[in-house]
Amino acid sequence: MSSPTNFVGPPTPLPPEVAHIVAIWTEVLLYGVYTCLFLEASYIMLRKRRENIASARVFLITTFLMYILSTAHIVLGLYRMLRAYVWRVEPPAWYFMDFRNWDTVAHNAMLCTMTWLGDALVIYRCWVVWNYNYWVIVIPIILLIFEFASNTMLLVWFTHFGMASPNAVLSWMATIYPLVFVQNIITTGLIGFKIWTQHRSSTANGVIDTSSRLSLVRIFRIVVESAAIYTFQILVLLILYPMQHNAQFIVQSAVIPSIGIVFVLIAVRVHLNKSTTFFTNTTPISEIPNWFESDANSTHSMPTATGSSSATGQPDREKYGNSVDLIPSAGNLLHQV
Repeated sequence: MSSPTNFVGPPTPLPPEVAHIVAIWTEVLLYGVYTCLFLEASYIMLRKRRENIASARVFLITTFLMYILSTAHIVLGLYRMLRAYVWRVEPPAWYFMDFRNWDTVAHNAMLCTMTWLGDALVIYRCWVVWNYNYWVIVIPIILLIFEFASNTMLLVWFTHFGMASPNAVLSWMATIYPLVFVQNIITTGLIGFKIWTQHRSSTANGVIDTSSRLSLVRIFRIVVESAAIYTFQILVLLILYPMQHNAQFIVQSAVIPSIGIVFVLIAVRVHLNKSTTFFTNTTPISEIPNWFESDANSTHSMPTATGSSSATGQPDREKYGNSVDLIPSAGNLLHQV
């Protein structure tokens, strides 16, 4: 029967006892940042979110679930730190990898669940940005299914020793980070590409407000820069895992609050940019995320050119017709973020 300690890597310059305690305090630090951003984003969404917008509700509910899960994970992590370093129930290096303990299983299950929620929400956002086109998210969904299957099988194997050899388990573990990394690159790339192409279309058609700081280009930067936090961490894990370096435990612990930070950071940055921007009736497209304002005229998923009173509005109406939808607004591109 295989032992859970078989999965402890070889000696490295960073001892596992040190890596695990640094990991816990790294997560605590990032959780503090996450809490501040979460409270700010919650205030924004609850105070100014629009009614009857399904995507905004999905994002709001998932954001709260993520924070609850992150809180539970940090509490469990501190409990495990006490058991390993204060009560000394086992040597720390053994204890943290002993899947006979319920808290070890729960700790890893929470990490898996947080990753699934984050990846699923990114896929949902990509689907909405691409005007509910299912074909765009086929590959990300397939990758998410494989990711879910791999994590689930590993949790089962870890709790039922002897069902699989250590080599088989390690082979399955090696597939998780590449799946997550590729899935995030694809979804973030698709979202960024859609926003960028819409900006180019609006520029070519003359439907753009150059006086607004919260432009589509600005939103493109916010989305890509925020998503890069989580993507970079997965890239680091891709490097550390084959090396069996104990620093991977530090990055793993940072992943849970970082996933939540990515989503609330986008909401806060968009709101801060919007609050410093003057919006007038001459703005040809709405640049405001849907949960920030309560304008009933923007409840459709696509804005029309008829709402524009700019100098370019009339030629556009003559060219495309009075009821044609020219381009999605920046708000509609991001109301699900």
